[in-house]
Amino acid sequence: MKGVFGLPTLVCFGDNITAGECDWDGGLRLTSRIREEMEDWIVINAGTEAGTTRDGVMRFQSDVMSYKPDLVTIFFGGNDASENAGIELSEYEKNLTYMIRNISPEKVILISPSPIDETMQNYRNNKRMEMYANKVRDLADKTGAHYIDLWSMMKERNTYHSMLKDDGYELNNKGYKLIAHEIIRKIRIQYKKKKSVLRFLSL
Repeated sequence: MKGVFGLPTLVCFGDNITAGECDWDGGLRLTSRIREEMEDWIVINAGTEAGTTRDGVMRFQSDVMSYKPDLVTIFFGGNDASENAGIELSEYEKNLTYMIRNISPEKVILISPSPIDETMQNYRNNKRMEMYANKVRDLADKTGAHYIDLWSMMKERNTYHSMLKDDGYELNNKGYKLIAHEIIRKIRIQYKKKKSVLRFLSL
């Protein structure tokens, strides 16, 4: 369980919600928050601005597989579901399936896109976003990949708008705190299970 750096390696692969380490106000984004809590792991940020699963497939080998990761979060959908992107649901599924199969499902944590504030968005709507979120859930069920249902976690909170920036789409500090916590919790649970199996096999 060691990547190219000699330590367990997590690659966070996604779009602009994954990209970047800090916001303009100094608030920590996704990988910075994970890194703070997982000091014995190498955490790679492989997010890009305006990224979609289509360009994700194109940069998959260089941005993900080259690190020989132990785990990969796959967090796309907000841009794929945008009316501007032209990524239909069938292509979204095909692209995510390619990523999962090449990494292997047990090393993948799929994350569904989050709901948006429709009053602040011209080219995204929650009806379409939910379709893409549901597809992530379906792929997790189909492939056995690990899964974080960010869509439902936020929708269950009537105040989910408070987790979004003023653009009604990107996550703010509250939103990043939520998803980082869930990723860390998921990793710790899975690696606790793996260590238990290894101890059993060594007896």
